[in-house]
Amino acid sequence: MILEVRDLSFSYGDHRVLDSLDLKISDGDMVALLGKNGAGKTTLLRLIPSFLKCTQGTISIDSVPVKDLKLKDRAGYMAYIPQITRSAFPYSVRTSILMGASNRLSMFQSPGRKEEQRVEQIIDLLNLHQIADRNMDTISGGERQLVLIARALMQDARLLILDEPTSFLDYSNQLMVLERIGDLVKKGYSCIYSTHNPDLALGHSSRIVIMSEGHISFDGSAVELIGTDILSKVYGRSIEVVRTERGGIVCIPD
Repeated sequence: MILEVRDLSFSYGDHRVLDSLDLKISDGDMVALLGKNGAGKTTLLRLIPSFLKCTQGTISIDSVPVKDLKLKDRAGYMAYIPQITRSAFPYSVRTSILMGASNRLSMFQSPGRKEEQRVEQIIDLLNLHQIADRNMDTISGGERQLVLIARALMQDARLLILDEPTSFLDYSNQLMVLERIGDLVKKGYSCIYSTHNPDLALGHSSRIVIMSEGHISFDGSAVELIGTDILSKVYGRSIEVVRTERGGIVCIPD
């Protein structure tokens, strides 16, 4: 599966947020979006599933314009996962995951044995056994984020679109969420997510996409940022990207 963004522009009224942006995501890509507030990260993530209508350009998946896909077909390709939300009702984790099957069921059809078996497969895949029967309002923020990802997998989405999935999480939960997403990517899923934490992005992404003033100023691996001043220019302060003795890549602000 290939998602391709070509010559994409978007404006809020007279304010141009994205300007002639190009991006391609393939199976097995884990793409981190970095950039200051207002760089256009969230706008891009909302444009990909057609939550917003682009001013110019095209977004296609396997050469088919996303805007031309029926909603249920679009859900079979991609899933937009917002920042942590609380459920209005105390559904169990297992029930919440099962709700992801709604795009494949008719209006009056109830989930059957096939859907229930798929839930168990996803629980295995994301290692959610310990919380599967708990209510959503009793689990941690990181666990809740994983349940939202599980529900996305339930709709058969191959591309996960996450807007700041580690916001409001403690460090342990941040690592857990990104590690589980990384495991999915190794199995052929793809992911694009925004974050304000460069260190997390550098350590858990196959590609770093840095946005600045509606443009992509960098698209490459974390290794390619070592020794450059790209982050310094984007964030307006001296930031050095270095490799640690253990082989990791981190940012060191001046």
